[in-house]
Amino acid sequence: MSYLVLRDNIRASAVCKAWRKAAESVRVVEKHPWVITFPKHDDLTILFDPLERKRYTLNLPELAGTNVCYSKDGWLLMRRSGLVDMFFFNPYTRELINLPKCELSFQAIAFSSAPTSGTCVVIALRPFTRFVIRISICYLGATEWVTQDFSCSHGFDPYMHSNLVYANDHFYCFSSGGVLVDFDLASRTMSHQVWNEHRCPYMH
Repeated sequence: MSYLVLRDNIRASAVCKAWRKAAESVRVVEKHPWVITFPKHDDLTILFDPLERKRYTLNLPELAGTNVCYSKDGWLLMRRSGLVDMFFFNPYTRELINLPKCELSFQAIAFSSAPTSGTCVVIALRPFTRFVIRISICYLGATEWVTQDFSCSHGFDPYMHSNLVYANDHFYCFSSGGVLVDFDLASRTMSHQVWNEHRCPYMH
């Protein structure tokens, strides 16, 4: 196993549990991010190493007709095109973990940690109006999403905002006008403040 290139190592790990354990034990973990693309004409997934300038092709029919919503710790959060079905997928182990149907038409989504960590939480955000932000929460293993509206007195641009970022049990999101939204997982409360010096001109 130790002599296999990454592509063959990943393929070998899909044979059985014993091979998967052996492949993962010798798999070299890259320290830099890779690019992943999904050609629309077939079930192929392309992994590209920008430093080594190497491309690897995987056949992942599980991802046919899906879109990537977020990625973290080697896991992809996927959504089936035009549907409310969402699931986690690990392209290396091909493990798939389903989530409850997400009815919220979100504009940003993120998860806190790998779905196998035992502490994974998924947050979906949508600026409902300029002064109301709608947030849906899903804990792994739950049967439904919990949705709540929060007021934002400073106004939050419904169309121009950054991605959600997770750190220390909080999810953060910036609007193009410099409004920082802070969602506290523990208390399920949202706060916000204006950072005029941190406006995002590239988002206008």
